[in-house]
Amino acid sequence: MKRENAIDDLRILYIGARIVGHRCLKALLEAGAHIAGLLYLDESKAGVTTAFCSFDDLIETYRLPSMPFTTLHDPAVLAWAAERRAEVGMVVGVSQLIGPELLTLPRQGFIGMHPTLLPEGRGRAPIPWAIIKGLKRTGVSLFWCDPGADTGDLLSQTEIPIYYEDTSALLGERADLAAARLLVESLPSLASGTAQRLPQDESRATVWARRRPEDGLIDWCGSARQVYDWVRALSSPYPGAFTYRAGRKLWVWEVRESRDQRKGAPGEILANLPHGTLVATGEGNVLLTRVQWDGEYDAGTGENGLEPGSRFVSGCPQA
Repeated sequence: MKRENAIDDLRILYIGARIVGHRCLKALLEAGAHIAGLLYLDESKAGVTTAFCSFDDLIETYRLPSMPFTTLHDPAVLAWAAERRAEVGMVVGVSQLIGPELLTLPRQGFIGMHPTLLPEGRGRAPIPWAIIKGLKRTGVSLFWCDPGADTGDLLSQTEIPIYYEDTSALLGERADLAAARLLVESLPSLASGTAQRLPQDESRATVWARRRPEDGLIDWCGSARQVYDWVRALSSPYPGAFTYRAGRKLWVWEVRESRDQRKGAPGEILANLPHGTLVATGEGNVLLTRVQWDGEYDAGTGENGLEPGSRFVSGCPQA
């Protein structure tokens, strides 16, 4: 007789990439999940993948049947996935949409993960956008994949706070751990075939746009808080926030809001202080505490060539 909620009998086809995919797979394996097959992003894609992470350690430790992929539409990938005879699929950290051939292979379907409270914040770069938008909370959603992007029925959700000191790396790690917990908690209901499917409320749906490296230009006409949120949202592992002075590109990795009351035009360098460079914004000032000229080593808070009275521009190097 089949054991009730026997999670080790639940054959899972796991598709993963990036640190979040690794963290969630590790949590599932430690919980006793049966990974019938692992598809992981090929290293040739590592250069264009934020927070790339190798799965070799888990493959070796748990002796996982595995196959690298570049595209999930590859006939060889589809054939290998079909041989796994999966009851359910899970896809974490992968931006490619699952095509209809793969989507229908697991009997129950595929579960996706998105680090927002769906239907809010569908789309790309949800962690940076949550900080840029000044949200006080975001979340993690598990959903049943359909042909759309983040549009399928909800399996479960959890809310996570956004703290003032959070960078995208810190918030991303908190979201990863929440996602891993939700996936592990879902195993008994998936094994028993009782997992819920709750339709998303389309009247509440929002879509956040894709972000590119060139979108990191700082708008000094914003408030000090907006500049602070911008920089912490785009710092590592994301490409970074930047500005220009005298045709040179400057990466800004860390800033703080300042209570210094000196006045200046937005983007004007007001002073070099012991702990950073004071810069005026459209409302208040910020202290640049870690910067880097393009093509040079990180300048930290030491000599950085930023002269008081000069001004950053929010445009191309020729502006």
